[in-house]
Amino acid sequence: MAIFPRPVHPRTLIADVRRVWRSSTSRYKLVFGAISIAVTSLIVTGFILDSRWLGTSSGPTVIYAEDFPANRTDEQIKQDQWAVARERRAAAEERRRQWKRLDNVLSRYGF
Repeated sequence: MAIFPRPVHPRTLIADVRRVWRSSTSRYKLVFGAISIAVTSLIVTGFILDSRWLGTSSGPTVIYAEDFPANRTDEQIKQDQWAVARERRAAAEERRRQWKRLDNVLSRYGF
């Protein structure tokens, strides 16, 4: 007993689909058959588009690291850390302001 079915050719598939479409007199079979073919085609098309255009990046991401002198003092290190913290707080505040603006717009429309 074979576990896997024998290979099927496209001609066999087309003949089988024709046989089913000709023999089905019920309208719901035709409607649901068309819907299932459309949904499957949509999913396959989505995967193709995502793999070709939507999933590609513009290239490798370059990450720069700062080079600090080995003899800098603890005070200089603290000042650098405070400067980075200020930048992070400013970016977080800007993000919070943008979300608040979006929330106000959505609130005006009842969302």
